[in-house]
Amino acid sequence: MLNIKTTVILTVFACLGFSSIAAGQDNVPVPVPEFLKNVPFKIEGVDGFLQSLGIDPKAEPKKFSKKELRNLAEANYNDKTAQHFMSVHAKNGVGCLSCHDQTQIKGTAWMAYISNPKMKQDCKDCHTVQADVFKHTDTHSELDCIACHMPTMPMPEQYTADQSKAASVALYRAHMYKINPSPDQTSYIPQEVEADGKKVTKYVLAKDEKGRDYVDLMWSCARNAPADWTVFEGKGCHSQYTSKLEEGLVYKDQKQIYGELNKWQDPIKSGYEEIRGATERINKLLEVTRLDRDQRTEVLSYVDLATQIADMIEKDGSWGAHAHNYLTQRLSAAQNYIRKAQDILDKGSFSKTPVNPLK
Repeated sequence: MLNIKTTVILTVFACLGFSSIAAGQDNVPVPVPEFLKNVPFKIEGVDGFLQSLGIDPKAEPKKFSKKELRNLAEANYNDKTAQHFMSVHAKNGVGCLSCHDQTQIKGTAWMAYISNPKMKQDCKDCHTVQADVFKHTDTHSELDCIACHMPTMPMPEQYTADQSKAASVALYRAHMYKINPSPDQTSYIPQEVEADGKKVTKYVLAKDEKGRDYVDLMWSCARNAPADWTVFEGKGCHSQYTSKLEEGLVYKDQKQIYGELNKWQDPIKSGYEEIRGATERINKLLEVTRLDRDQRTEVLSYVDLATQIADMIEKDGSWGAHAHNYLTQRLSAAQNYIRKAQDILDKGSFSKTPVNPLK
């Protein structure tokens, strides 16, 4: 496993490599996507929106010099590198080249004017438990991991707390990964600095208790970011400015999202704690309950099955956000295994001395 220092060095070289590749491609065309001509979102005209991205709607395709490409690539990748360094991925030796293949360029991204290296692997290749749970979702089946964990967001210097004005600046794919399920902690926090002899407020990325950046609930679930293809494919997600979902699924602020999230997570968390407590209790009862070998084997089998479900829920870590109905069903099965084990124990007899399971 690479240490953090080695990871940082390799990732810096990787990012410089991306910039060099972009710089070596002169006159790379950036076509304006056809679908933007009929964008179903509330934005100020298609032409104005394209111009806010730096695209001249009357010049198609647009071309860039090597110097322009290099500057754009460096500006884009450097912020991603900084975010990635603060993540648990970097701590565990995962760098840019762990996922991106810098030798395979699949075209210039229209949104950010940078080369977009082909993915060698994606989230589900490492996060296998989460991927297995998420494939059972019945609410977000058209989306993938990055839709919530890697949204397009503004650079801190472009950030606005007013979501109605976020569409034209929410253009950069975040590399923070972790979602902070808080009702009030946001990804950006204001800082007062002095500029030209005056105190002004600027925004910086917030840090959690471990010093890592995070995606807040608003940017994960209800961001006004129509340039993000995951929002486009997700019917505008839950944003009041872009959503095409029914009214009850449109959220106006972070506290509202937090409340809805708790409706999913609280039952899963309490059910999980119930299973953990029950398996611990049954294992202790086995020490003082006389059962024949078949009965004991059956009890242990039920406990193992319940434990496997609890382990899966804990490792998934979403507490229902990835696939609430599926995890609810699995919890119900675990609870039934516990009941069956307890029924068998109730038929046994109490032993004043520890029971030898081999006899």
